[in-house]
This record gives sequence, C-alpha cells and structure tokens, in this order.
Amino acid sequence: MEVRLEGSIVLYEDKKRVAWVDFTAKWNEIELLATQVEKGMEGKGYAFQAVENALIFARGFDSIKVSCPYIKRWIEENGFDKEVQYTRKLQFKEAVAKFNKYRSPEANAEILEIGDDFAVVKITGPFCVSCGVFDYFEDIAIEANARVIDHKKAEDGFIVRYGF
Repeated sequence: MEVRLEGSIVLYEDKKRVAWVDFTAKWNEIELLATQVEKGMEGKGYAFQAVENALIFARGFDSIKVSCPYIKRWIEENGFDKEVQYTRKLQFKEAVAKFNKYRSPEANAEILEIGDDFAVVKITGPFCVSCGVFDYFEDIAIEANARVIDHKKAEDGFIVRYGF
C-alpha cells in the first residue's frame, strides 16, 4: 500500500489508484471534502485506509474542518485525537442523503456544486402527483437549515439553488 499527496491524499495498491480523499488547505487549516473509491474497488477497506491516512496528514494543521459524511462516521466510530469542526457543507450533504433515503425513487437529489454558503442541487424523478413539487425543495432546505434561493426547470427535473 502506498500513499501519495497529489492534490488529494491518494491510496495506491500495486501501483493502481484505489481511493482518495479530496481536500483544500490554506495556511494552517485543512478541509477534508470527500472520500472517493475507484469503481470496482468498493467494499475492500480502501476508503477506511484513505481516511486514516488523510487524518494522519491533517494532524499537521491547527484547524481541521470536515465536510465529508464518511469521514465524520469514521471519526465517530474510530476516534481522533484532535478537535475537528463539522461544516455547513457536511450538514447539507447529510440532508441530501437523508432526502434520497426517504424520497427515492419518487424523487432523487444530486449535489451539482457546493460552496461555503450555497449548494446547487438537481432534483429528478417521477415525483408524487399529490405532493407539490416545491415541497421536495423545502424538505431539503428544512433538514439542512438552508433556504431555497431560486429554482429552474430542467429537462428531467429541477435545478435548485440553496443558501446557508
């Protein structure tokens, strides 16, 4: 197993990239954004190892922010000896995951873009005919403690911009 710093913290097995943790860093602050696993490599423990190595790397920073639901669960289950700050981005990602858990297949939400104070989400599906489509937008907003800024019709659903 080899770990490389390539703009992400990347885990290699037999010279093949298998998992990575995306992050941003400035001065003495790091934000762990997302954990990714190569297609076909899921369920082999690579995400666990990538996060473990990302947290070792993060120890070198004074401030550690977490915006990845998987990393949050990893810390809760395995512990971590430094204080971390869970971000609004994380809260929003968790709200979208909860929405998809309870609304799919009638509606599905996909985060297209997320920043420090906004997110753009594509909501697709056959939608429940007795529910107002705007209720789907609001379900995410309420769970994420966010607000709907605007929305537009897309070919197969809606693009919704949230602020938080």
